Amino acid sequence: MAPRRHLGQVQGLLGIDTLEDVNVTRCCVPNGECLRAQQQLSPNNNDPMLISLDDLRDTVRVTCNNELCTAGRYMHRECFDQWEQTVLAYLKTCGRARSWSERQRHQNLWTKKGYDLAYKACGCKCGRGHLKKDLDWMPPPPTSNIFGRIEEIDTGKKKKRRNRNVRPTLAISATHTAATVVNETRGRAGSLSSSTGSSSPPASGSETSVSPIHAHSKKKSKIELSERIRIGGGANGIFTRRLDFSSFNALPKNKLNSYQIKTEDEGNHGNDDTRCFILSTLASQGRSKVQCVLCEEQLLVFDRYPLVDGTFFLSPRQHAKSCIEVKVEGRTQFLTVVCMGCLEGVTGRGIICRYCNQKWDGSSLVLGTMYSYDIFAAMPCCTERIKCNSCYKPVLHPAQRLNFFSDYSHMVPCPHCRTLDTHFVKPLGFCYTRQVAPRPLQMWP
Repeated sequence: MAPRRHLGQVQGLLGIDTLEDVNVTRCCVPNGECLRAQQQLSPNNNDPMLISLDDLRDTVRVTCNNELCTAGRYMHRECFDQWEQTVLAYLKTCGRARSWSERQRHQNLWTKKGYDLAYKACGCKCGRGHLKKDLDWMPPPPTSNIFGRIEEIDTGKKKKRRNRNVRPTLAISATHTAATVVNETRGRAGSLSSSTGSSSPPASGSETSVSPIHAHSKKKSKIELSERIRIGGGANGIFTRRLDFSSFNALPKNKLNSYQIKTEDEGNHGNDDTRCFILSTLASQGRSKVQCVLCEEQLLVFDRYPLVDGTFFLSPRQHAKSCIEVKVEGRTQFLTVVCMGCLEGVTGRGIICRYCNQKWDGSSLVLGTMYSYDIFAAMPCCTERIKCNSCYKPVLHPAQRLNFFSDYSHMVPCPHCRTLDTHFVKPLGFCYTRQVAPRPLQMWP
């Protein structure tokens, strides 16, 4: 039996250590003052920062990793939303999150994928911990103490609502046990329903007459249809089904995770835009294999993530004849691929800059997915890489850098000759040369 806490301890955990009423707590927004306090919005002329624990419908629950934190656990929704924007702004400047879209940052923020990058911006008022949104918490309905009857009914409804929100999971084969665990964990942490706290909409009147047996068969047929769409993907079934992940065993052990290798998302059952775009483009060309733009190795294309043992990217320049021309948002782009060996720079496959002899390193890129910009242009290593394609004068100051990796793939005007072009995207043969493997030392005969 768990030990009972003293009243003072319970108040401290709720952030109400100085309050007389144990049924209220204060908004624990960490940056600045509570918005309701600034606007003096307070019912019954009370402290505007107070939150009634009997009615948490308009609040968001957060957790602090400091077990002795006394700053509180709840924020007004508008306070949380404003604070969340500051955390998203910080995430925008962090590592791999710089290449994410706004939607991806918002979806990943409170999952391990994004929070590990942004936690430094989530400092708690207690000064010894970091806050995180509680994705598993749902605002309960307001309670009533009239003989406890309304509270019991609401509790029953809450349990039923939670049961309705349980979604079936699709298991992968036994050989994918590790990947299944990772994906199911990410699914629980990052599902849309958990992050928004919303429940499923009530059934319409026409659906109430359907028997449970028919309803179950109807749901099963939808799942099977979704599975058929995912396997085919509108690609006539020409792509390979990946049986295991043994091809990635050549990577260092610290990269064998779902952040370095793109795996199936927990949502949409694989029907996301990137996957459909790649598979439909290749299917229209009748290609079940692609060719690495650097070493010309043939790579199989798979029907699920990771789609290839390397990574795709879009470039405004056709680096090789194997690159496929596509139209993206009205612009002509070329779908290009680099294999895993060339990204890692294994012996004999590394490339170096012709001008500064710096080795190109693609080991930080996520495998099995696609980047929407030219990955070779995204990180210019020397002044030659930022010169105009027409007058050969620097388009940028050598110390200047653009805000986003994708900016280097856009058309920009030269400040000297006014030529509008993708000046930072150079031909690979112009920029790079093969890194010659050192010869082994030979003993004197």
